[in-house]
Amino acid sequence: MIPKVTYGTDVTGLLKYLFGPGKAEEHVNPHLVAGYDDVALLAPMQRDGGGRWSLGELGARLKAPQIAAGERGVKQYVWQCSLSLPAQEGQLDDATWGRIAGRFVAEMGFTGDAERAGCRWVAVRHGLSANGNDHVHLVVTLATEDGAPVWLRQDKRRSQQVADLLEDEFGLGKWTPGRAGATKRPELGRPEVDRARRSGQAPDRELLRRQVRAALAGADSEAEWVARMKGAGLLVAARTAAEDPNQVVGYAVALRPAGVGKPTWYAGRSLDGDLSLPQVRKRWPEAQRPSAEQWKAADSAESRLRSEDRMAVWRSSAAVLKDVAGRLAGVAPGSPQWPAVARASAELLARVAAATEPSGRGPVSRAADALARAAAPPRRAPAPPSSSVARELGRVADALLMAGHARDGGEAAVLLAVVVQAARLVVALAELRAAEQQAHAAGAAAAAAAHLMPLLQSSSPPVDQVRVPTQSGVPQRPAHTVPGPVRSRVDPSVDRDSR
Repeated sequence: MIPKVTYGTDVTGLLKYLFGPGKAEEHVNPHLVAGYDDVALLAPMQRDGGGRWSLGELGARLKAPQIAAGERGVKQYVWQCSLSLPAQEGQLDDATWGRIAGRFVAEMGFTGDAERAGCRWVAVRHGLSANGNDHVHLVVTLATEDGAPVWLRQDKRRSQQVADLLEDEFGLGKWTPGRAGATKRPELGRPEVDRARRSGQAPDRELLRRQVRAALAGADSEAEWVARMKGAGLLVAARTAAEDPNQVVGYAVALRPAGVGKPTWYAGRSLDGDLSLPQVRKRWPEAQRPSAEQWKAADSAESRLRSEDRMAVWRSSAAVLKDVAGRLAGVAPGSPQWPAVARASAELLARVAAATEPSGRGPVSRAADALARAAAPPRRAPAPPSSSVARELGRVADALLMAGHARDGGEAAVLLAVVVQAARLVVALAELRAAEQQAHAAGAAAAAAAHLMPLLQSSSPPVDQVRVPTQSGVPQRPAHTVPGPVRSRVDPSVDRDSR
C-alpha cells in the first residue's frame, strides 16, 4: 500500500475534484466509505442524473473546525492522502477500505484520544486510477473539533510506517522495498503519465531507467557504462564540480526528441536511487574516475552480427540462463553472494526488456521494473561481494547487447527462449527472497514473476513445475487485533513555522 500526502487550502475544491470526472475520466461512482461521523449522514447528494454533486454541506462540515481556529489555524489546513494498492493486489470492497481508512487516521493520530479532540475527516473512493490501482482518498481538516490547530511533524514518514503496519493487519502485499531501507525510486508525476498516455509510449523516466540499468549489465568500468548508454541512443551529459570543471560528480540522461523538440533531462538519482552516480561508482571502487572529457568522448561500437550469429547468441544465452536458474536452488538463503546475483539478474532482465520491448510497454518491461525494486540495495550498503553467478549473468548481458533486436519473426521466436529462461530465473529469485524473509523484496520479486508467468505458460517448454511465489508465501508478522501504542502521532507542540 502506497501513501501519498499532499496539502491544500480549499477543502470544498478538493471534494469537487474527487467527486468530479478526474483528469482521465477515472472517477467512476465516487462515494464515501468512511468518515468522522456516520457515512449515511455525511454523504453528499447528487443534484441530478448528470453526475453533479451538492458538496457545500460536506465542505462546510469539514471546514468548521478550521473556522473555529481562526487566526491560530494552519494555513494549508487540508491534509489529503491517497492510499493506493499496486495493480497486482487487485481490488478491495468498500467495507475493507472503510476499515483501512479508519485505522489509518487513528494510527496517524487524527482521531484524538482521552486528552485531546480529534479532527474531521472523510474517505472517498471512486474508480481505479489511470494505472489500474485501487485506492482511496483521505481528506482531513488540520484542526480539532474544539478549534485547536494541528501542526504536523514528519507526517509523510509516519504515513509510510502506518502503511507498513496496515499491510500486516489486513494481509496486503508488501511491494515497496524502499520502505525497508532500500534506495528509493522517485514517483512519476501526473504530467509524465499524461504525456505517455497521449504518445502511446511508456513514460520517458521509465524508459530511461531501464536503458541506464541495461547499460550497467556486465559493464567493467564507468567509461564502458557511459559508452553503452550512448550506444543505446541516449543523450548523456556529465555534471561537473564547481571547483574543477573536469571532475564528474553527477550525470543526466535524455531520450532523443522527435523532430525539433527539446530533450527532457533526468538526473540519475531521479530515475532510481541506485542509479545515482555515487551508487553506480560503488561497482568499481578502485578504478580511476574518467574525466568530463572522457565522458564526452565515450562511444560504443555498433554491432554487425549476421542473423545466424544473433540466433546462435540467443540459443547459447538461453542455455546459460537455464543452467544458472537451476544452480540458484543450491545456494543457501543469506549467502553473501545473493546481493550481487539479485542486482545482476535485475540488470539482465532490463537488457532483455530493451531487446524485446523497445517501446517500454509489455510484461518483460514491467517485470524488469519490479525486479529492480526487489534487488534494490540498502541506501548505505557497500558494493556487494563478487559472485561467479553474477559475472556469468553479466557475460550473458554482454552477448545480448551485441546481438541487439530481432529483425523478423524467425529471430523473435529464438529470442523468446531467452525471455522464457529469464522468467524462470526471476521465479527462482522470488522464491529466494521469500525464503530469506525479506518481505518487501519478496513482494516485488513475486510481482516481477507474475508479470512473466503468461510467457512461461504459453512457451513450448513444459511449465507444470513452475510456481510463482505469492505474498501469501511471504512470512508475515501476526495480525493486530488491538492497536498498539503509537510512537509518533500528530504533535500539536511543533511551531507553525516548521511547515
